[in-house]
Amino acid sequence: MAYATSASAVVFLAFVAIGCVYIVIAKLVGIGPFYVTFVPVGTMLAYALLIYSARGLRLRDDQSGDNLYYMGFLFTLTSLGVSLYQFTAARAAEEIVQNFGIAIGSTIAGIGLRVIFNQMRRDPVEIERMMRLELAEAARRVRRELDSTVVEFGHHRRSAQQAAADSFSHVTDKFDEVVGKFLGSLEEITAKALAPVEAASQRSADAIMQASEGIAAKLADSGRQISGASQSLSERAGAISAALDDITAKLSAMQTPERVIEIRLEPMTASLAQAAERLAAQTGAQASAVKDALETANAAAARSTDLVVSLRQDLDTATSTNRATLEAAASMVKAVAKALDEFRTSSTAYAEVLQVSLEKADATMRTFTDLLVRYGVEAATQSDDLRQLLPAVEASVRSLAAASDRISGVVEDLRASHRAPRRETID
Repeated sequence: MAYATSASAVVFLAFVAIGCVYIVIAKLVGIGPFYVTFVPVGTMLAYALLIYSARGLRLRDDQSGDNLYYMGFLFTLTSLGVSLYQFTAARAAEEIVQNFGIAIGSTIAGIGLRVIFNQMRRDPVEIERMMRLELAEAARRVRRELDSTVVEFGHHRRSAQQAAADSFSHVTDKFDEVVGKFLGSLEEITAKALAPVEAASQRSADAIMQASEGIAAKLADSGRQISGASQSLSERAGAISAALDDITAKLSAMQTPERVIEIRLEPMTASLAQAAERLAAQTGAQASAVKDALETANAAAARSTDLVVSLRQDLDTATSTNRATLEAAASMVKAVAKALDEFRTSSTAYAEVLQVSLEKADATMRTFTDLLVRYGVEAATQSDDLRQLLPAVEASVRSLAAASDRISGVVEDLRASHRAPRRETID
């Protein structure tokens, strides 16, 4: 609390001047004793009320009591001075005693107000003791709060570490589970993709085998037929050639007239013509059979070629489908691998963020601890400063008491010096 100094001094001097001027005027004018006594007392009460209620003029309680005491004492001295100034030998001694009684009223009022303000004043020793108790309680409370804060931060750190470990373990388990499911799905997709290929390959092999066997059988039959027909044709041609040779030889050996030869040769010529016709017919039939066999073989070869082409197309389609399936599976593998990498990266980032949070929490706890320790040191320093200030306050109080005692002694000396001449004058 800031106490005013210059304004309080000016107000004190103003009230003292007003009271002294009133006492002098009242004594000289001859106002009644009641007004001469209680108007200065009222002035003192007004000053006491003013310095107590006005915040800008507020003083310490001991200083306020001293001001009121000295104001009353100054009013008393002023009243006594005016009474001594007005004293003459013609006046009675009772008037002096009456004036002294009137003057002592302000002193009594000043002493009473000083006692009241001193009773309102708090003892510095008591203040120091209360402050020490409050500081000790505050230090214990800060220590308890610090201990509880350290425990809570430790619990929070352990909880965060446990949560991080559980999260990492959960992430690892989920990662293993996802990898297992992915490998199982990949094996299943591979098996499903290979099954149509194997089935198509088996069907193609079976169809090719059957077509090859059919073609081989038909070609073998055609070859056997052609071989038989060729052999029969060769035999018949040989027989015909032999017969012709024989006939030629016989004709060459015959030396008969032309009519006989013509008559005898007509049946043979007819038979030869018939034989040639039959040979031509058989040769045409054999050629037709060979042609049919060749056409059959060509048709079988064409069907086999078409079948092979269709099988190749089926294989190409199955291969394309399998390639697309494998590409889809590869893209799925890449997507899953990318997702797993992102998940691992996010897990690593989460772990790093959690580690940074823990480090910040530790730094905050250390900073808070340093602040609390610094606050405790500052509180101890303030307590030491207060402890050092209290002796100075006590010394000032003792000096004020000594000054008051000296002033009281001076007042007593003045009273004694004024009483002695009066006794001599009265005697």
